Amino acid sequence: MPVIISRSRLNSSSSTFINRAVTDSAGNEETAQSWPPLWSIGVAIAVMLIVPAILYSMAPEGPIREGDTVFGSGRHMVVLAHPTDYERAGYENTCVLEFRDPLLVMSRPAEPSAAPFRAQIQGKTKLEFPFCPPQAEVILKPYQVFQKPNLLTDLKDSLIEIFR
Repeated sequence: MPVIISRSRLNSSSSTFINRAVTDSAGNEETAQSWPPLWSIGVAIAVMLIVPAILYSMAPEGPIREGDTVFGSGRHMVVLAHPTDYERAGYENTCVLEFRDPLLVMSRPAEPSAAPFRAQIQGKTKLEFPFCPPQAEVILKPYQVFQKPNLLTDLKDSLIEIFR
């Protein structure tokens, strides 16, 4: 924004100084306004990460299907589908399924909601008796598993572990 200055009142050096000061301050305002504050970007990213997780945790569970990943709902004694494969390790026909052990559903459960189904243990690398062996197929009932973790419970458990 040019400033009109009468040359009769000011000499040429002072008018040049004033014109530069006005031009520089106008340029700084444009530069400062063109860069958004970092906190607003951070808030936008946080919202984009948190909202889907909350919506996912609030959505109802669907039916258990073949190929789904489910998790152990607690410490349960479950039946091995092929017990002879693990006789040398000391297993008879059952093993202990731990809370949150991931399982891959191998066969679709029958229509009644209490019907047993087969699942394969995932995420384990060591054989630890009496817990279920890695990659073992087990026979489960629907009450022994859940399909998705509860976000709020997980957050609470994580905070408790941090502050112990």
